[in-house]
Amino acid sequence: MRRLLLLPLLIVATNILSNDEGKELHDESCISCHDSQTYTKFDSSIESHFDLRRQVSFCSVNLSTGWFPEEEESVISFLNSTYYNFTD
Repeated sequence: MRRLLLLPLLIVATNILSNDEGKELHDESCISCHDSQTYTKFDSSIESHFDLRRQVSFCSVNLSTGWFPEEEESVISFLNSTYYNFTD
């Protein structure tokens, strides 16, 4: 019974830590090109979770961030929860 109660807390805590890491990575690497208006503009090319994933990967490669897949996921999670709210 305890495990069932702790599992949702663990998931929430993991998401919070992931968003914190994603925000930190975003602030280090993305702000030089993008401000928050980039993510909220009317004619955004990001229309789905797939588009967001593709764009973060594209930027990561072009900027040579050296992010591991988990770090890219953190940035995607941060951007999605902060600006887009796409479902997976």
